[in-house]
Amino acid sequence: MSNEATDRVKDSLHDSSGGRRHQWSVLAAALGAVLAAIALPSLSIAQQFWIVLVPIGVFGLSHGGADPLILKRLALNRPGRLAMITGLYVIASLAFVALIWFFPTLALLVFLTLSIWHFGFTDATFLSSQPNTLLLWLCGSLPILGPVLGHPNQTSELFAWLIGREPQPVLAILEPAGPLLAVLWLMGFGILAYRHYAQLGPSVLAELVLVAAALVALPPLLAFAFYFCVVHSIRHFLSVAQQGLGRTEIASTLAFLGRKAAPATLGAIALAVGAWAVIVLLEPTSSLLVEAIRVMFWALAALTLPHGLVVKLWWEGGTSNA
Repeated sequence: MSNEATDRVKDSLHDSSGGRRHQWSVLAAALGAVLAAIALPSLSIAQQFWIVLVPIGVFGLSHGGADPLILKRLALNRPGRLAMITGLYVIASLAFVALIWFFPTLALLVFLTLSIWHFGFTDATFLSSQPNTLLLWLCGSLPILGPVLGHPNQTSELFAWLIGREPQPVLAILEPAGPLLAVLWLMGFGILAYRHYAQLGPSVLAELVLVAAALVALPPLLAFAFYFCVVHSIRHFLSVAQQGLGRTEIASTLAFLGRKAAPATLGAIALAVGAWAVIVLLEPTSSLLVEAIRVMFWALAALTLPHGLVVKLWWEGGTSNA
């Protein structure tokens, strides 16, 4: 796809009525999340897990369940090419599973980096029609930085569970890292506001501030679910509809995407439940909660690599036929 065609795609997402309405919805939801966080009692990780399990498992995963539609578009509906691309998708996911198995700490770092890039790429395209690397990293880093800064103890515990370590050494890294990264984020925000205010406008800066406040204030699992479901997944579905993979009307688009994403979503949920059951059977002394959180986040991690690459290829190289 030419640079001009790519710019037209980004303009269509940035200027879409659905994208603009969603941005106002994000502002309202983030403000509501801040107020809710103030009123919430202290929640354990177990309590948070049961609150976010259904939204993340169903709504969050379903945005990746639309990947078969994107793969068909990238393959130009050619069966042989579709089989090859699907095979590469599966291989990339299995390669990340191997990384998790042998080098969990490295896998966590890669997962966090990929998440920042993928989340930021999605947001920045909806918030600005022009490429803006600083905006990308400011948006994408919020779901990671917010919990680290606002709830370092629980975030450290979650990270420690994922890599099979004690929480204290992880906390010793995150406690000083949170404020330092927050200062760097604020410096970046200041530069963005100074250099790009005329282009972005007040609504973009307001979204960054309110979403940041929500992700710092909310407990870590609720913060992740808020961003993953309310901000990221809806924008992904809007891009699917805007770029011609859904229907014209919003209601029919949601119904269409629900039907098309359901098989892959249900398959991913079934695999996750099966993996959790196998782990519990093999290690009966392990914590059911710890293993459930490991399965949930490592499943998302294994899908993030191929999903992020597929979306990037589609948005910048595979949308010319949309």
